[in-house]
Amino acid sequence: MHDDSYGIYLSRSAVQHKAQGESSGYLANQSEQARWSKREADLLSYGPSAAQEADEWERIAELVRVQGWETYDVARDEQAQVWIAEYRDLVAAQQEETRPVHRMPRGEAGRRLAVELSATAERRLAVLAAELGVSPERVLEVLAERVESGGEGLVHVPVTRVSQSL
Repeated sequence: MHDDSYGIYLSRSAVQHKAQGESSGYLANQSEQARWSKREADLLSYGPSAAQEADEWERIAELVRVQGWETYDVARDEQAQVWIAEYRDLVAAQQEETRPVHRMPRGEAGRRLAVELSATAERRLAVLAAELGVSPERVLEVLAERVESGGEGLVHVPVTRVSQSL
């Protein structure tokens, strides 16, 4: 859902921004122009952006016509608001997945490492720790002590060594 969804949301958002405050006549004209652009894009294989924008212009023009609005207002567009919320959630989830790892001093015995996990990873870690009867911190500690590189960016933890450590 990552790459394609971003493109869809960005295409819709661009059209919504351009349509904001515009009249029904302007929107109908833009919708017609977008349909022509869509046909050209299909013939020239420019990708889905032109098609998505054309579909959004058409949707907005129809919405304004059916609702009898004088101008388009994205704040009144319920479907646009759903898509905007979905996009914000998608961005927030992506940011949560890429949170940084911070190192904090721990004294002479070593270093303390503070790790921010995504909500999903945190839940999985808590479940695993509960199943093993240890703290989540202990699970991470044992994994970090035992992890081995499998090459090509792959890692694994030998099962027998981990179970003996917990």
